[in-house]
Amino acid sequence: MGIGAVLILLSGRRLVRLCPPSVAPAHWRKWWAKALNTVARLKYPFSAFAHPTIALVVGIASAASAQDVFRGKDITIYVGSGAGGPYDAYARLLARYLGKHLPGNPSIVVQNMPGASGRRLLSFMINVAPRDGTAIATIQRGNAFEPLMGEAQFDVEKIAWLGNANAETNVCMAWHTAPVRTIEDLRTRAMVVGSSGPASTDSIYPNVLNFLHGMKFKVVEGYKSATEVQIAMERGEVDGRCGISWDTLRAFNAEWLRDHKVRMLVQIGLDKVPELGGVPSVFDLAKTEEERQIWALWAAPLKMGRPFFAPPGMAAERVTLMRRAFDAAMNDKDLRAEATKMNLAVAPSTGEDVAALLREIYATPKSVVEKAAIAGKGQAR
Repeated sequence: MGIGAVLILLSGRRLVRLCPPSVAPAHWRKWWAKALNTVARLKYPFSAFAHPTIALVVGIASAASAQDVFRGKDITIYVGSGAGGPYDAYARLLARYLGKHLPGNPSIVVQNMPGASGRRLLSFMINVAPRDGTAIATIQRGNAFEPLMGEAQFDVEKIAWLGNANAETNVCMAWHTAPVRTIEDLRTRAMVVGSSGPASTDSIYPNVLNFLHGMKFKVVEGYKSATEVQIAMERGEVDGRCGISWDTLRAFNAEWLRDHKVRMLVQIGLDKVPELGGVPSVFDLAKTEEERQIWALWAAPLKMGRPFFAPPGMAAERVTLMRRAFDAAMNDKDLRAEATKMNLAVAPSTGEDVAALLREIYATPKSVVEKAAIAGKGQAR
């Protein structure tokens, strides 16, 4: 809206006298009627202002201000891992569409800030990043649960969770030459699985299966990456892997599934995968409420998938604005089409859903949390 229009509005009745509706141009009369109709729908009554024209100016100025929230600004999406990984891929996909759904259509840039498995970026977002929506981030999903396990100190409820790009279900799989055919075989027969180290779900999940259900997984750690573990499977060094995402397996190792190179033993996740209808879930193995709670603790990060968040302390209305823009971007048909070409699964949840999931998991009794931690480390009962 230009300064001339503002001056016209401020002229109020004087303008009406000089240019009554009968002689005003048709397009001006149409605009004026629309403006008055807008004023009539304003939240505040005219009595709150000295003049109805002032109310109109304030209403239009407020709308213009909302539209210009990010005009001329850049928004940075920080990634807590290196370029080329799945978190980076989702961040760059979102970056291409988020600005389209924000007032002012800002430019979105992606900046990688790896270090300490996401903790470096988390510290930056909590202590340094601006709180106006120009800095958002995605970190390793497990970071949100570290305070619960006593591995970090920050208030997860103060984080402004914007949403989640997808939810995942992991699987335990055996190479086709392995002597194990079903998860029940693991109660009497050993299976060697590879892992990068004790913090990897490739170690945690088989450890919990051993602890809770008497399985006989043997975890061999020290592989530098998941890719190395899978090469070890092909070479026969290990019998399988217990902790790969089903979406990742389907996208990057489709030939294994097509050629029946692997057998799915069990699903790990809060949700079952429809395509794996004959494969049991870890929740099917659970016999007690405590066992179900322990699995919920370890499966909840998978529901987080690829979480995006903003720093604590952001104004509530700005959080809402960013959440709705995130929702709109993740449901943008062009983003979905591009994700399909990139073999990226998109199954978003809202920021409110992410926050609710965390509240539910953090309400787990302390005794259950302690037992879950022991189980994940492979300790004996």
